[in-house]
Amino acid sequence: MTMKRRGALMAVLGLALTGGLFGFAATPAQALSISGTYTDIAFGTAGTETNIIGGLQLGLVGAIGTPLVGGFPSGLPANYWSTATPGVTADSIGTRVDNAAGLTLSFPTNFFPSGQTANGAGAGYLAVHWTAAFSNPGTVTFSIASDDHAFLYIDGGLFLDNGGVKAITDTQAAPKVFNVAGNHTLELFFADVQTIQSALTFSCAGCEDPTSTVPEPATLALFGTTLVGLGVVIRRHLKDGNKGA
Repeated sequence: MTMKRRGALMAVLGLALTGGLFGFAATPAQALSISGTYTDIAFGTAGTETNIIGGLQLGLVGAIGTPLVGGFPSGLPANYWSTATPGVTADSIGTRVDNAAGLTLSFPTNFFPSGQTANGAGAGYLAVHWTAAFSNPGTVTFSIASDDHAFLYIDGGLFLDNGGVKAITDTQAAPKVFNVAGNHTLELFFADVQTIQSALTFSCAGCEDPTSTVPEPATLALFGTTLVGLGVVIRRHLKDGNKGA
């Protein structure tokens, strides 16, 4: 390739890169938010309305992936967050963003299936699977209180276990610190499985918007304009050289 053609190519590439980055720079970063997919558990489904140990009960779920809660007392499997499980159907809420400004949830009482004013026989129970992405430049603290089960997974691994049939005012798992800096994903699973009440509160102190892993638009735009400039200089130099020949 001749120097003249190389200069023209650099100019074209630089213009394309610079123009494209104006659109890139205008794209907002992913905002910190949490969204939930809601399901309803039928009365009598494995794991509901059983007199297991009251209060916090650890070890009901696996350490990795989607939690499977064993039915009590028979030990039958029960996944309250999959409509493929017998006795579990989609709630009319479907999937919605529950907090578009942070990772905070507050359902302190009467957290029942849509249109219901109670749980148990004739009404069933509510279960929700929330997902979010976040970053933490430093230490963050997660807190959960629930009636009944709640399990927090970070990057696919169980991080905070708040299992058990309990009132939201009963003993709960202690807040837990997370200090692995970077971008992360979280999944929060909640399931009400016994009358009389249903509730959940959740927060992350210190969680921030996910950060981009691509180069800054301003840096890439500068690189693009530099290519344009180099291309123009090379073409001009070659043109002046041809005039003097």
